[in-house]
Amino acid sequence: MNNFESNWEDLGIKIDKIAVDLIWNQWAYLGSMARPTSDHQTLRIIDPEALVLASVAFQSSERRISEILDWWAGIGTPLLSVQRMKAMAKKTDGSRMDLFVDFARLASQYGHRSWLKYSALENVEPVEIQNSELLLKGCPSLLLRLRAAFGVGAKADIIALLMGTSGSEVTVSTISTHLNYTQKATRDSLKEMAMSGIVRESSSRPATYSTNRKPWLELLQPGDLGHRHYPKWTMWTALFGFLIAAQSICLAAVSKDLNGYLVASYARDLVESHLSAFEYHDVFVPDGREYPGLEYQQAFSQVIENLERWAKSGN
Repeated sequence: MNNFESNWEDLGIKIDKIAVDLIWNQWAYLGSMARPTSDHQTLRIIDPEALVLASVAFQSSERRISEILDWWAGIGTPLLSVQRMKAMAKKTDGSRMDLFVDFARLASQYGHRSWLKYSALENVEPVEIQNSELLLKGCPSLLLRLRAAFGVGAKADIIALLMGTSGSEVTVSTISTHLNYTQKATRDSLKEMAMSGIVRESSSRPATYSTNRKPWLELLQPGDLGHRHYPKWTMWTALFGFLIAAQSICLAAVSKDLNGYLVASYARDLVESHLSAFEYHDVFVPDGREYPGLEYQQAFSQVIENLERWAKSGN
């Protein structure tokens, strides 16, 4: 193996570790067998559909993730949106519908009939669900707690996002992009919530929306970390999507499925398509113009290192 292939192999190993640590720590907040890899608490809100897709993508890197997916398919599936996960899978690494289908198959085996038509199975013999309980507490499980209280749909997710964006006013377009709902579904939900007073609609154009976070936190998270600190919305769809695609690029480089210039070009395109997510999370991205051709591997490596630091920070 030459230096080019070795460098990309090392990057692939690092990407694996970043993804697995993020995945493992999130499952630890939901009552699974996972235990956090550190004592550091996080305020980042878990996006369950993004977490499931990433878990399916990286389960070969950590055997125990498959066991957690099996557990979640049994008791956590009712808190998932079939259509939202399907839409997210289509946007992941070009289109990774295989990730969605794999989980749909697993969910169907545990008797969740709404997933059967997406599972590529004609029929299944349901597996008995083990007696277990979800552990939904603190900031990370906020979105799931809202769904448990108010049902799975755009409204619960919008409240979670508005609570996690520093109380700032957010446009329909931004909310739609973050949540992977259509702009129409997002706008209709916001209009209805604005009528109730749950969210505030500005008089500006385009209209922006916000909510009073303090009463929500007092209602949902008394006495724990979330009562003293505000949760943080995290663009998990984009970040996990980046890691999944980055891993594919590394594998293509090592297996020589792509020549060096194509690998560098795909890496550059991948980073540029995720600039908004990196900026949102203060993950520094080197100026690609300073790394022409094959040299872009150095810039890509810096992005991965900076993302690793962000992941460990918990902020």
